[in-house]
Amino acid sequence: MSALVQFLFSLTVLFAIFATLIVSLLVTLINRNPARRVSDRLTAFKPETANRSALVSGGKRFGALGRKLAATPLVGSGERTKVAAALADAGIRGADKLGVFIATKATLALVAAFGCWFGLQEIGMLPATPIMRIAIEIGATLAGWRLPDMIVLRIAARRRDMLRSGIADALDLLVICVETGLGLEQALDRVSHDIAQANPVIAEELAKTVAEIRVLPQMRDAFDNFAKRSGLPAVKSVMTTLIQTIQYGTPLAQSLRVLSADMRAHRMLEIEERAARLPVLLTIPLIVFILPCMFFVVGGPAALQVLATFKG
Repeated sequence: MSALVQFLFSLTVLFAIFATLIVSLLVTLINRNPARRVSDRLTAFKPETANRSALVSGGKRFGALGRKLAATPLVGSGERTKVAAALADAGIRGADKLGVFIATKATLALVAAFGCWFGLQEIGMLPATPIMRIAIEIGATLAGWRLPDMIVLRIAARRRDMLRSGIADALDLLVICVETGLGLEQALDRVSHDIAQANPVIAEELAKTVAEIRVLPQMRDAFDNFAKRSGLPAVKSVMTTLIQTIQYGTPLAQSLRVLSADMRAHRMLEIEERAARLPVLLTIPLIVFILPCMFFVVGGPAALQVLATFKG
């Protein structure tokens, strides 16, 4: 039974490798174009673009393989939507981001499965029963498949934290720029450059908003897109204020100053709320770690004296 399971597993591995090679070959043949091939060769003669062209070509093939996998029942439409939303929240943009991400997940799943099998076999801890082997392989494959999702969610959470912490500073800089006489577009552009070192995430979003303002027919569309990308109430309130200022003609500097004061007060309330929760959070460490030490220090000498008395 064990030999049969190993034979089936080896056959599955060979089939997966063969299918991957076939799909890669098909993608390469589909992408071959005489004019494009001549252009790529001419570009490859440039020293500064040779490495980049090879990297881009490999990324395109990798993304094409991911798109093939995304179209299979292995990745449903709901999963594709969730992955695309998570990548957008993490700030990962690009025309082929979904395909590259799906291909990365599949590659890590295969690597985890093979690595787990050969690693356990090398150290002599491979289970003897076929059911346990199959269960371990399934678990390793699922872990490799889900690991990129966890990383992207972590990046998205960190990005939201940087947006939340940097929007107040960006708003203060925006107030200063507007009060010096700059227009809204010029003020946003200046703030995106000035805050780049302190908070690159908010600088990137502001630069993207400025680019959309110059392209889209209405300025409010760019502000709406910024609010949707961030998903933060603070950013939405700032964008709503800017939209209302443009729509109703209210003084921009005054509106931004009032909003900045409200945001500072809100941040102070959040800090006070965290400080108020701190004693409650410290209760468990106090009971688990500090009180036993106090009992040992206070009751230890008395316990030793009692033991000495009984022995005497």
